[in-house]
Amino acid sequence: MEITGVEISQYRYCHNQARHLATVCMTMPDRIITMFCRVDLPEDEAPVRRTDAFMRDAARQLLRMPEFRSGETPIAMLPGTLPAPSPSLA
Repeated sequence: MEITGVEISQYRYCHNQARHLATVCMTMPDRIITMFCRVDLPEDEAPVRRTDAFMRDAARQLLRMPEFRSGETPIAMLPGTLPAPSPSLA
């Protein structure tokens, strides 16, 4: 299954939990999957590192979904689908 697009939105930092929170939306040819991600990084972490951490958390969640967990459906990201660090993550 090829991931054709990725969008990170609804970013916020929760001071109570000391976590960065965002929604990661992965577009595939036959579906769109939205995951609610959270990462434990320092509040002032660079946007590039936050983007990378959100992508890793989304991939972790994706691989736990029943349709991908068996490994029968390989997951690949098309070149150029990784999101650039968004100004909202700054």
